[in-house]
Formats: sequence, structure tokens, C-alpha cells
Amino acid sequence: MKRTILAGIILLSLFFNACNFNQSVNKDMISGAYSRGDGISCDEVVIQVNGKNEKRNHFVHGEKVNFVFNNISGFKKEGGKIFPGLSLFITKNEKDTVLTYPDLLKDLKEGTALSPIKLQANFIAVLPYRNKEKYKVKVSIWDKKGEGTFLYELPFTVEENELLNIDSKDINYSHIYLWNESLKQPVLDNQVNQENQLALILEGLDGLTVKNGNVYPVLSIALIDNNGNKIISDSNVLSKYELEGINAEAFTEGQLPVTITFSSGQINNPCKLVARLKDKNSDKKLNITTELKVK
Repeated sequence: MKRTILAGIILLSLFFNACNFNQSVNKDMISGAYSRGDGISCDEVVIQVNGKNEKRNHFVHGEKVNFVFNNISGFKKEGGKIFPGLSLFITKNEKDTVLTYPDLLKDLKEGTALSPIKLQANFIAVLPYRNKEKYKVKVSIWDKKGEGTFLYELPFTVEENELLNIDSKDINYSHIYLWNESLKQPVLDNQVNQENQLALILEGLDGLTVKNGNVYPVLSIALIDNNGNKIISDSNVLSKYELEGINAEAFTEGQLPVTITFSSGQINNPCKLVARLKDKNSDKKLNITTELKVK
């Protein structure tokens, strides 16, 4: 009987080919994946990217991935139970460790009587991509009461979400993307649901004029339908900081989310989303635009 254990939630994503190993080594020449099983095997490994099965090793920034090991067997039993371990390590450019989860099943102290089992981990790809960073993920499954192990390594890259058109004049940023708060996943195409709550996310903003340790950003946002009607219009969502400003370090290191909701009723598609970030004390600015079809 198949059972499921949820391994954990990790801020990253990856692609994993199917496996069926027992004291075996496998190399996928297309993806570069390397697998080795010694005493532990699995019938199948499936990667679901935003709820769909995928077979790739490049991911768009913010994509949600569910990583599933089906029918894992080979564990030693104690008192009718097995004690699996699961770890994940991510390295960047073959040297820097950027993510470490040494034991995703550390809370499974009493073991489980389920056998064979299914293990899952959820990932969101939120790693840097602007310098074409190359990553490698190492996933290990082991027997905490025996000697069986299973190892998987995969090189992968992260790509920019191209839904938004971004034009910047002297304002730097690390990531800007549209997030579906209702579905807990990024918006990757221009089709959105009227019932969903969205958020425009701006991260790593830098370059604004600093005065006494503070910056003075002005952020406007508008959503205009095909007939020119303004569904959303706010000349400065940061108006409460207009006088005192925002701590420059906190502004750069933090995340700036702008909530977008839709009222009920007929919407004349397509709609144009326009957001403008300006520096109150200079001519520095950043424009964000996209076209959405609201269902």
C-alpha cells in the first residue's frame, strides 16, 4: 500500500528523473543528473512544477516544485518500523553552499510502519540568476537504522520570469515578479483569475539617494482595462513614508510587496498593469509594465 510522508518546504526547485536503483549507478547524459543507489531503491521520482509534471533542469524564478519519491524500499525494520532520512544541499558555481537541509525527516523520531513509502519535498526557485549562476542539488536518502543509501545530483539553472517588462534608470534590483497569493505561486503567464489576490514583489532595491540614512521612494500603481477604466489607481502606495523616509539598509535588504485585488463585475480585457518607482530626491526611476487577461 502506498503512503506519503511530507518531507518539508525548501526555497528552491529542481528536476528529478525517474529512478529504480539497488546498488546501481546512473548518469543522464541530457540533464547531467547522477544517481547512485546502494541498498535503497525507488520505483519512480516525479517533479511537479506548479502542479504539472515536468522534465527539465532549468527553472523560472519563483516556480513552485513538488519533488516526489514513489515506492521507496530497502530500509531495515526495527519493531515493525522503518527510519528514513532525507537531506538536501545546494551549491552555486561548484563551490558556494547556498542551501543546507541535513535532515528533512528529523521529526520522524518514532519511525513509520508504512512500507514502501513515498517521500515529498516542496521547493520554490528564488535563487539569483542575473549572473547566469550554475547550481547543483544533492539529495540523499538513507536508512537511520541500517546502511542503505540513495544519492542524486543534478546541475540546474534559474531563469528570469519574463512576464514583466522592466525599464530601470539607475535603480538596481535583485528580483521583481508577480505573485499569486491565493495559489501561493508566481504568475508565469498573463492569465489571472478575478477571485485571486496578487502581489507585485520588488526585492533588493538599491540606488536611491540616501539622506541621513534614509531613502525616499515613491511607488505608484495602476491597472487599466481596455476601455480606459482604472480598476486600481494609487499615486503612492508608500505615502506614509513620504516625510520620514525608509531606512536605506532595510529598504535594500527587504521585500516590497504591492497587493492587487479585483472587484467583482465585468472587466474589459486586456488590462494594463503599470507600476513606477521614483526617487523623491533625484531623477532615478524604475518602470514595470505588463498586460493581463482577468478571467
